Amino acid sequence: MGPTLAIAFGAGLASALLFATLASGSPMALILFYFAALPVLIAGLGWGHYAGAFAATIGALALSLALRSQFGLFFFFSVGLPAWFLTYAALSLRPAPTEDDPQAFEWMPAGMILTMIGVGAVSLTLFAIVALYGLDYVAFQSSIRQAVSRTLEQVNVGSTDREALVALMSAAVPVAGAVVWTFVTTINLYFAGRIVRASGRLIRPWPDLAALKLPKWTALALLAGSIGSFAPGFPGQLAAIILAVGLAIYALQGFALAHDITRGWGMRGFALGLLYALTLVIGWPMIFVALAGLADVLFDIRARRKPPAPPFNT
Repeated sequence: MGPTLAIAFGAGLASALLFATLASGSPMALILFYFAALPVLIAGLGWGHYAGAFAATIGALALSLALRSQFGLFFFFSVGLPAWFLTYAALSLRPAPTEDDPQAFEWMPAGMILTMIGVGAVSLTLFAIVALYGLDYVAFQSSIRQAVSRTLEQVNVGSTDREALVALMSAAVPVAGAVVWTFVTTINLYFAGRIVRASGRLIRPWPDLAALKLPKWTALALLAGSIGSFAPGFPGQLAAIILAVGLAIYALQGFALAHDITRGWGMRGFALGLLYALTLVIGWPMIFVALAGLADVLFDIRARRKPPAPPFNT
């Protein structure tokens, strides 16, 4: 118990330090801030979810004592608590009865964990908005507009164009925040799992990420978000967040599909590298990757693929 508590204590302090670097405002600090959840995830996956919970609590207390209580609470709800929950989910078993063994269990599938990350992104964004502004959508938009306006003051943009930019960016800020949290949390969980697996402390088998499959009900959430995003006010903003996060996790589903269907290809590395390069550099191809992921969930593209023909022997 002693070494576990010591590791969790160190992980919590490391996570708090990474989180606090954001105060410096430098680009490098922003990169370090994105990895604030990594120590908590490593502690939770390697030494049990109790260690992750202790690390999250220590990080929140350290930030509250060193800075302000608001920073500690923000760290706990945006970094510590989600990291603990993900380690708890990743190390959980769920019933998976079969005809041969009705009492069978399975580890939590990667697709369900990714769905939890998406739900967490939407929930945390909604929680932050309500905690800061309540249900006053006008005050929420006004605050974001003022922040965006101050950011654009140093940019040489005409008054008419600036107003359009402010309106566009004000609507995009909460959506972008939820999407960034989704990708950053997924990357952190992946790296934490790899590190713990390399150390030999990962108790669950490593999942086949190329076979990742999201639950079908997530398509209904995506449909509701796409329809609701046309609504005015706070409901439309919330629906836009659901739509954006849904597209983000379906893009990851699409990348998993690409990894799966290219197995056995002679130029697999080149094909996947080109796909990732086009997506990162251009951006808009991710929409098609997300649509491919959606099609895979709805129509089970992988199951419909015919197995390769056996080699012809003469």
